[in-house]
Amino acid sequence: MIEGYRIPFSRKPPLIHPHHTNHIHTPPSEEMSQLISQMKKENVLQPVPSSPSFLSTMFLRPKPDGSLRPIFNLKNLNKFVCTPQFRLVNMHKVPEFLQKQDWMGKIDISQAYFHVAIVKSKRCFLRLIYRNELLEMTCLPFGLSSAPSAYASITAWIAQLLRDEGIRTLVYLDDFLLVHQDPTTLSQHLDYAVQLLNQLGWQINRLEFLGIIWNPWSNTKTLPDKKTAKIKSSINQILSSGQASFSEIQSLVGLLNFSSFAVPRGRLNFRHIQSFNHNLPEIAQKFNVPILAKTEMKWWLKNCYQSTAIHIAPPSHFLTTDASDIAWGARLDNTNIQGLWRPHERDLHCNQKELLAVHKAIERMRTTLANKTVMLQTDNRTVIAYIRNEGGTRSQALMTLTFNLFALLDRYNIKLTTFHIPGIYNSEADHLSRKMLSPEWHLLPSALETIFAKWGVPTMDLFASRIAHVVKDYCSIDLSDDQAKMHDAFAHPWSFQLAWVFPPPCLMPRVLNHLNSASGIYLVVAPRWERVFWRPDLKQRALGPPHTIWNLRQVLVDATSGHPPPKVDEMTLEVWRCGGGRMIYQTGHQNRKNFYCQVGDHRP
Repeated sequence: MIEGYRIPFSRKPPLIHPHHTNHIHTPPSEEMSQLISQMKKENVLQPVPSSPSFLSTMFLRPKPDGSLRPIFNLKNLNKFVCTPQFRLVNMHKVPEFLQKQDWMGKIDISQAYFHVAIVKSKRCFLRLIYRNELLEMTCLPFGLSSAPSAYASITAWIAQLLRDEGIRTLVYLDDFLLVHQDPTTLSQHLDYAVQLLNQLGWQINRLEFLGIIWNPWSNTKTLPDKKTAKIKSSINQILSSGQASFSEIQSLVGLLNFSSFAVPRGRLNFRHIQSFNHNLPEIAQKFNVPILAKTEMKWWLKNCYQSTAIHIAPPSHFLTTDASDIAWGARLDNTNIQGLWRPHERDLHCNQKELLAVHKAIERMRTTLANKTVMLQTDNRTVIAYIRNEGGTRSQALMTLTFNLFALLDRYNIKLTTFHIPGIYNSEADHLSRKMLSPEWHLLPSALETIFAKWGVPTMDLFASRIAHVVKDYCSIDLSDDQAKMHDAFAHPWSFQLAWVFPPPCLMPRVLNHLNSASGIYLVVAPRWERVFWRPDLKQRALGPPHTIWNLRQVLVDATSGHPPPKVDEMTLEVWRCGGGRMIYQTGHQNRKNFYCQVGDHRP
């Protein structure tokens, strides 16, 4: 293989002189001429003097990206080739290879087979005649029956080099799949693999997968040039006539809906086109395109080249919102925000009020949130849908509010992610929207005795107040509370032998994030909420199984009212014994030692 690939013949194929062989000439075409010319420039094909040859023809086959791949019709030559049996990776192997929460990267080799040279003595068997010129392949052709096994043996060797460096990789011919639990380490592994392949003289395709160009180094995803060209062609054709049929608009909507995954605010700016499509009858007749739909089409002509981030920064602020008939309320981290509805806002639909509450909260705190990522937690699924989908077509009023919200976000470069929080756990924002005191959930001594007997008495209560704390030393958000040992738990590093952590449920993501830089042991009280995004992180930090608190109606009270919280019978609380800090293993999986003790096992 060092001198070039030797085709494994079972017997020598017969050679003929390339005269009077019109029946073996490759048919000429404009596309074939362009490819032949390109292959000659790249020295994939080279002219040779007339000599005994095995002649075959070449044809073109479309690739998934719309370009053409030259295929040698080597059906007759393959009768003389030994085709070794070998196995390629199939889809059933991928689940065995992948681990939960793996990050993935794909490297695609450009013109893969052309990187493998053919030994000179065997090139006479790979000849063709095009426009009366005798040409021979200098490298591995598509169409040779032994080519896949030959190429697979080389990529398997490269894959082993990567595995020897501790890189998890799976190879299917010209596609290398690299995975790792840590995205930063994966990026380093991808960089190493690309450098190795470049050193071997192999050309890397831009990482195009599923119709999107992915660039993990610049953290961008972009539409390929052919996709943007198709968008421009479709839109210009419609704008030039000012009319379109149902099928034309339906095709454009499908194209823009896919493309909006990579184009910033793409979905937000095709809703009028989508509405036009919904209102058209399914007939061939053409209809005048509305002005607003034309405006969106022109927007796409200007912006289809833009890219979006593959990964946005993790949230640094956590926002919960709620709305009532008289007011709106929100909590941003430890800050309470609220306001009364204006007269023209009081009669709005409840969904409009919920979305408007998000806008008002972000607008009031815009300087704090500028250039940051915010996680919005709300109990309104319609609000979540309109934000995640950048609008919708069912409500023009909600669409207008959504457009205004995204204009605000873009003006201050605020990234907004959303998560649904059940209403029973959205008590903070709910109370603020009703102009009520924020609730303070507090466990009574009858529940605490069992927990403290099991794990010890904490030295600090981090989320407490003058009227609700489980030990003498506590931290309060109320700066006027002169009995508190500390104020604002998140404003301090956590380093406690044993601390009690019972935050409002909406603050759980921030608590877990703060634990990354903490030291010591923490008894974290959290609702049993199986599908919440932060539960896996909580479980990974656990030093044992959780303690479940039963009969909440008898042991859980809202200290501001002296009564159990609303819908307390629908809740389940757990206490998790967690360690502070973060540990990174060689596998790159960032988590803490995670061992769930069996009942009765008293390991520390």
